[in-house]
Amino acid sequence: MRDRPQGLELEDLAGRARRGDPTLSLPDDARYRDAMVKRAETIAARQGETGDGPERRERDALARLLGQDGDLAALNRALADVVRAGRFDPGAPAAAACYRHLWETALERVRESNPKALIALGLE
Repeated sequence: MRDRPQGLELEDLAGRARRGDPTLSLPDDARYRDAMVKRAETIAARQGETGDGPERRERDALARLLGQDGDLAALNRALADVVRAGRFDPGAPAAAACYRHLWETALERVRESNPKALIALGLE
């Protein structure tokens, strides 16, 4: 599941910040503020390019992992429930599959928010 705010929300917030919307709480440092706005626009653009593919893949992976169907939010809640119940504790049969799912989900988030970090770490 993508972090919030998502693409369209980020674009809206960036536009409001650029227009000086007084309802937004922004840092006084103009360079920092401009960097935040640019970053939000860049993340929104990346999400626009990838569309809903990452979320579809995550939903499909969760459905396979959990052996049930549902929307992404419901499947993530179900995952949290079974993790709390110990179903994916170390040594459990599906622990490695759960770990892979969580790793891939984290990588996908970083691909959208800061892909240069993955390159610097040799992960891309």
